[in-house]
Amino acid sequence: MPTATGGRAEIVVHEIASSFVTPPRCRRWAEQVQAPFITPDPARADRDWDWEVLIPTLTFAAGVRRQPRMFQISLAATDFPLGMVALLENERWIGRPRQSAVYLLYLSGAPAAAFAAWDEGGRAGAPKLLTAAGLDVAVSVSLNGPAQGRLWLHAAPEGGEGLLAWYRGRGLEPVPAGAKLPSPVLPARRNDGRYFQLTARRAVGVSRQLDGFRH
Repeated sequence: MPTATGGRAEIVVHEIASSFVTPPRCRRWAEQVQAPFITPDPARADRDWDWEVLIPTLTFAAGVRRQPRMFQISLAATDFPLGMVALLENERWIGRPRQSAVYLLYLSGAPAAAFAAWDEGGRAGAPKLLTAAGLDVAVSVSLNGPAQGRLWLHAAPEGGEGLLAWYRGRGLEPVPAGAKLPSPVLPARRNDGRYFQLTARRAVGVSRQLDGFRH
């Protein structure tokens, strides 16, 4: 990925397995990134997210049929955590419940300040586009699984209009107001205007946005 100093940083993706205790990668994120840098920032939509206990519990409690999965993006050289992703690989698709789709539950990227605190000498430069890299993980899961590129999500209300603009900028489309949303449990999901979708037709194009950084 590109860095703030104009260089490149190699990142890797690790899948986090379901566990009866807090997964070590979730604990590292909570201690090294979430607590010191994200929680104190009122501008972050994910400032109150609990990646250590609540998010793993909610994700893996979704059931085997819906194929819950979690991932951490980290710096290849040092394993420093750079991003977190939680999704359901086999959720139902909007308007066509017999088709599979990835439902992106949670997505977080580390702020530059977190990396700067670790890289005290400032030699490496903070990697950029980390949240976009996390979204790319979800899109890749969809393209390579039963969803065939279909993906949808709910943009956190705490992110305001800026988060909606970010998803539009990444190539996702707002779910139409009249679309019926799949509901796993009562009460039914209500379309509040913050749901976004990625169709199979558009998924390849969205995935290609980061092709210049792959190897």
